[in-house]
Amino acid sequence: MRIGKFMLVGLNGLLINEVLLFVFTDVFGIYFLVSSVIAVELALLTNFVINEKWTFRDREKKESVWKRLGKYNVICVGGMLLNVALLYAFTVLFSLYYLISNLLAIGIVFYWNYFINLKFTWVYEESVKTFRVGMNPLVSIIIPTYNEKENIEMLVPGIFQALEKSGVRGEVVIVDDNSPDGTGEIAEKLKKDYRVKVIRRPGKMGLSTAVLDGIRNAEGEIIGVMDADMSHPPAIIPDVLRPLLSDEADISVGSRYVSGGKISGWHARRKIISRGAGLLARPLTKVKDPMSGFFFFKKEAIEGRKLNPTGYKIGLEILVKCEAKVAEVPYTFVDRKHGKSKLNLAEEIRYLKHLFRLYWYKINR
Repeated sequence: MRIGKFMLVGLNGLLINEVLLFVFTDVFGIYFLVSSVIAVELALLTNFVINEKWTFRDREKKESVWKRLGKYNVICVGGMLLNVALLYAFTVLFSLYYLISNLLAIGIVFYWNYFINLKFTWVYEESVKTFRVGMNPLVSIIIPTYNEKENIEMLVPGIFQALEKSGVRGEVVIVDDNSPDGTGEIAEKLKKDYRVKVIRRPGKMGLSTAVLDGIRNAEGEIIGVMDADMSHPPAIIPDVLRPLLSDEADISVGSRYVSGGKISGWHARRKIISRGAGLLARPLTKVKDPMSGFFFFKKEAIEGRKLNPTGYKIGLEILVKCEAKVAEVPYTFVDRKHGKSKLNLAEEIRYLKHLFRLYWYKINR
C-alpha cells in the first residue's frame, strides 16, 4: 500500500531526525527546539527524494521536480511548525522527555504530511483524464505468438480489463505462427468472450512480419504491440496510451530505461545484451529504450512508410523511419514465467543486419 511505503519512508526520516536531534542537543548543546527544526528539515529533504523515486514514482509528474520539492517543503513547513508546537507542549507543559515528545509529535504530523502531499504534490490523474472531448478511438493490440498457450489465456483478459477500466475501446489481434502447443486453438476460444482476431500462419515466420500482418488486419486508429509472455503488464496499457490520446505524441514507448522504469528477473548476461543492443541503436534515435517491444502508435504515423524489418525489433524500425513525436512511459519489465525466450544467436545476428540496414537508410535519406 502507498501509505505503507510513505510510513516506511517516514520511519527512515524519523531515525535520521532522532539521531540528528540527539547529536545537535546532547553533543553540541544546541537548544532542543532549534535542534528539532534543523533535524526535521534535513529528514524531510531525505524523505522527499525517497518518496519521489519510490512511493509516488507512478504518479503523474507534469511539474518540474523543483516545483514538487517546493510544494513538499511548503506543506512540510506547516507540519514542522506543528511538530515544534507539539514538541513544546508535550515537553514543557506535560513534562515528557524531549525525545519521547518528538516521537509523539512526528506521529501526528505524519498524517498531515501524507494526505496533504497526496492531494497537492504528487497529484493523481486518471489515465483517460486528458482525452479530447468526443475522442474514443479504437485501439488494436497486436500480439505475435509461438508456443504461448499458458500466457495468452491470462494476457487477453488482463488487456480487456485494463482497457474497459479506462473507458478505451479495444481489439486484440493474435498472430500465431502455427504453435505446436495449441496456442492458436486457445486464441480461437477467446473470440467467444472478447473482441479478438486470430491470424494463423503456416509456420514460424518471425515476430516483425507477424506485427506487419497484424497491422494489415487491425481496424484500430491506434496500434499497439505487446509480447505474449506477460513481460509487458496489461495494467500499464492506459499509461502508455495516454500521450497518444492526449495528442502529446504519435508514438508512445513503454520504457525500462527512463526514470521509474526497471527490469525484474533478468540475469546479468541478458541485461548486458539488452544495454549493448540499445547503445548500438542510440545514434539512430534519441529514445532511451529503442529495444522496447511494448509500444503504441497512431496508424497514420506509418502511412507512406515502407517497413521492412529484419528480425524482431520492428519498434526500432518504426522509430527510425517515422518522423514523429515520441513519448517514453516507465514500466517494470518482468521476465516470463511460462515458456521459453525466443532470443538466440540467430536473432542477435538478424538484429545486427537490421541495424546495418537502418544506418544505411539514415545515410541515404
